[in-house]
Amino acid sequence: MRQGTWTLLVGNTLVMIGVGFFLPILPLFIGHRQGTALVVGAVFASGLLAIAVAQYPAGALADRFGRRPVMVWSMGLYALVFLAYLLPIPVWGLVGIRFAQGLLGGSYAVAATALVADLSDPERRGRAFGMLRTSDWAGLVLGPAIGGLVASLRLDAVFAAGALICAGATALLTLLPRVTRRSGPAPEPPRRPLAILRSLLPFIVLGSAMGYTIGAYDTIWSLYLTRNGATPAVVGLSFTLFSVPLVLLGTSGGAWADRIGHWRAATFTALMYGVFGAAYAFISNVPALVVLSVLEGALVVAGNPALTALVSRSAPATEQGRAQGVFRIGITASQVVGALLGGGLFGIAPAFSFLSIAAFSLLAVAASRLFQPAAVVRSAPVSAQP
Repeated sequence: MRQGTWTLLVGNTLVMIGVGFFLPILPLFIGHRQGTALVVGAVFASGLLAIAVAQYPAGALADRFGRRPVMVWSMGLYALVFLAYLLPIPVWGLVGIRFAQGLLGGSYAVAATALVADLSDPERRGRAFGMLRTSDWAGLVLGPAIGGLVASLRLDAVFAAGALICAGATALLTLLPRVTRRSGPAPEPPRRPLAILRSLLPFIVLGSAMGYTIGAYDTIWSLYLTRNGATPAVVGLSFTLFSVPLVLLGTSGGAWADRIGHWRAATFTALMYGVFGAAYAFISNVPALVVLSVLEGALVVAGNPALTALVSRSAPATEQGRAQGVFRIGITASQVVGALLGGGLFGIAPAFSFLSIAAFSLLAVAASRLFQPAAVVRSAPVSAQP
């Protein structure tokens, strides 16, 4: 990792503290504004849709104009949008506000991911992306804890505080270096989106296990715990405890993926999602569920860094933003499928929802093997990459 790495990691942690500050409180805020569960679902769905829409255009902008300008402008505007939640508008107007914020958040995320590729060596990409994910989870552990305290004093204060935190992150991000491409042969013309998609298809298919699982758990985990007698405090604690191994082991998990091979690490993670999904289907004891979730967090920690490294190493330096954008669109799509199908199956029987995670994960691993010969990179370092 090169100069600017720690500026990026600290700035990203602040960003995720700001996100964690308000996102868990947003459903309560909507309810306080007399919004129904349908409104809550629409607000969160609009954010996911916006993130997916932003990925490729933002990646292309980051490739053309640089990572830092996209990160600074998107996060600066993201901070301003926080204040829009405080406007006296109809509750359905929050759908549009969350969509705008999702566009900006998605733009920031894809540019930040591309910058990590610029700042790291190919053979250490797993560790580098593990460090970025660790900073994500560190912020998401601290943000909800502090935001919950602020919300207990005044609910709408979390939005003003979130704006201040993200504004501070924006100021720090202006200190990031401008990364220039190393000297070498003239870059080839950028590939079309479909050509990039074809080259990334093995990674998207394999990563869909992660996306589906996250989407399903976002929808059903809290419901399943409360159905089995957990209080809201225990539900919140379960999310925090799940995050702990991701924070503590994120960097080492990425380094482990570098050693054994990114493809192998991503496959192992997908299989673990399936194993734990099947196990949860037959367990109703809340302490046992929470303990298993912590173990799951430890065993899947290498998955996201490994997949991101695979995508990064399959694209030239001039296409890092576009490649990450296409990949993230695919993962977001599987996340939406998980949220919808997992939630629907939960209404029939909770076990069906968890078993669908197991089935989807196994299918993703099997299907990825069909596309694997088309993968540009498996495990060996690629010296042509920056």
